Amino acid sequence: MSLEGARNRSGGSAGLVLLGLGLYTVMMAYLIRIPCRVPDWHVADQVPQLCSTVIGAGDLAVRSSDVAGGFFTGGPTGDQPVLVGMITTIIGWFASNLSALVGLDVDRGFYLDLSLVLLALVWLAVVAVVSSLSGNRRTDALVMALSPVIVLVGFQSWDLWAVLFMMLALLGYVRGNPAVAGIMVGFGASVAFFPVVVLLAVLIMAARHRFMKDIGSALLWAVVSWAVINGTYMVTAWDRWTAQFQDVVHSDTDQPSLWNVWSATVEPRTGISLDTGGGAQFVLLSMVLALVFVLLVALLSKREPSAVQVTFLLLALYILLAKEYSLTYVVWLVPLVILCRRNWVEFALWQVVEMFYWATVVLPASAWPTLPWVQEFGWSAQDLLAVVRYLFLVYLVVAVVVDVFRGRKAAALGASAVQ
Repeated sequence: MSLEGARNRSGGSAGLVLLGLGLYTVMMAYLIRIPCRVPDWHVADQVPQLCSTVIGAGDLAVRSSDVAGGFFTGGPTGDQPVLVGMITTIIGWFASNLSALVGLDVDRGFYLDLSLVLLALVWLAVVAVVSSLSGNRRTDALVMALSPVIVLVGFQSWDLWAVLFMMLALLGYVRGNPAVAGIMVGFGASVAFFPVVVLLAVLIMAARHRFMKDIGSALLWAVVSWAVINGTYMVTAWDRWTAQFQDVVHSDTDQPSLWNVWSATVEPRTGISLDTGGGAQFVLLSMVLALVFVLLVALLSKREPSAVQVTFLLLALYILLAKEYSLTYVVWLVPLVILCRRNWVEFALWQVVEMFYWATVVLPASAWPTLPWVQEFGWSAQDLLAVVRYLFLVYLVVAVVVDVFRGRKAAALGASAVQ
């Protein structure tokens, strides 16, 4: 057998293993929520966080007449991000016609299953993109494919779609095609707002080279693709579209954040307050300073950083300083962390911390053991893990900054986007 044939065979085997591990994660995510589908078990009442999802059966059309009006207007129910509404409308149309063709009375559960199958394919696509970005180190994608956080929360929202578009945008930029990156950002921003950080990363990379053609191309195509998806909805139902846009952009302040974690854990012991006075201006100022910080890191480093590293720093600092740090945000970071750090033990420890935090959110407080040394501070187990997960994210940010200044990991990620 020739050397080239051996490499192709090896690559095919690795691809099959990657596919298998991705499917394993999907299956585990499905199995862990089977009790939620058994009404007699009342799991949804006893452990509501386990069964909570924005991908409810009510999101999907049951009748063909419902399907026709949802493609441009936020799905059959009109309350989904526009691109998600297009997807669910197509699913509803397909399922309705399939049920008519085979003569079966398809219930809402079937529509929900189709949506989850589609999300499973999205996750496999994310794994494939990470494998492509990791170059010869495909084992990074293998490790990421088994991510426990994806099992626990990845399939409870539509955010995996936005993660896929974010990673496709990075892949397009790394391969020297900012126009493709812009189109993918436009698609991603029609699901959730965070893929826009890729445009900021492109801007920072362009500033380093004093070459603005990349950001101009990426920004133009991002606006065009976003306008194509959102335009009809904006014209025909402005008020509903505005409400959807606000849902995509604004955070829910009820979730844990740096500010309320500090208030609950550190302030009672030290008396040091981070009172933001209602907060929007303070949070905005801190994010502007974070953007300036990443810009300085990219400009002052001797070797060119990877666009993936810059994107991670921007997104991680946004999460650290935002009004919330929900477990869904961890899903955003999973592919970026594995690509930036390429440290399996570190990745596993981070995932374990997030798993334990998820357990404190899902399980009742009585299920957790009493920790006297923690209670002395007036903390609960969830407070302790909230602090630990913030510290771990801070550590990851510092580690990536050090990597950028040392020139580590960048070359392996196709650092130079300027061809």
